[in-house]
Amino acid sequence: MSQPDLRISLDDATRRGLLALAEIYHTTPERMVKSWAESEVTCRLGQMLAEMPAELVVPKVGRFIEVPAPEQYRCWTISDHRPTGTDESLTVSLMVASGELPPDFSFVARTLRRWAELGKLACDIALDRLALPADTGLGGPEVTFGSGRRWTLRFADCDASGLTELSVLVEFNGSKVTGIHDPADATEH
Repeated sequence: MSQPDLRISLDDATRRGLLALAEIYHTTPERMVKSWAESEVTCRLGQMLAEMPAELVVPKVGRFIEVPAPEQYRCWTISDHRPTGTDESLTVSLMVASGELPPDFSFVARTLRRWAELGKLACDIALDRLALPADTGLGGPEVTFGSGRRWTLRFADCDASGLTELSVLVEFNGSKVTGIHDPADATEH
């Protein structure tokens, strides 16, 4: 299950119904079809999420077990994952919201293979943007992959004063840092 494929088709009866609705609501047929397609995709993605198994296997990473998640989400976690070439132990999660595609498993595996580089990048940027001393200890890494190439790294253990108990969160899109902040603080750096 590397990248799910979602296809929808517009049958003739639905097309005729959408054309009639376009006339009633004084809009273009294209807008009606677009609105229908968006609704259909959201519905199908919700069904896809509900049908995902309680255990997911990400090749070259391991077996993820489902854990409790907020309403409209599903989450799978693997604890004590040790990326190749590091002594660091990570908690890695896959978090999927209803209406979104699950993370691309091959992207997850590629990202974790680059952990030494990306973990250091996140740490260096966190220290810089939060103006923390260079010797600040950031540890207890928790990595969460969302839809597409979005993922976050939370340093759960931080020995810097002034940060809340939620510590430091670094947001990524692919290998680019897109945000950094204390999760309990609304300020983004």
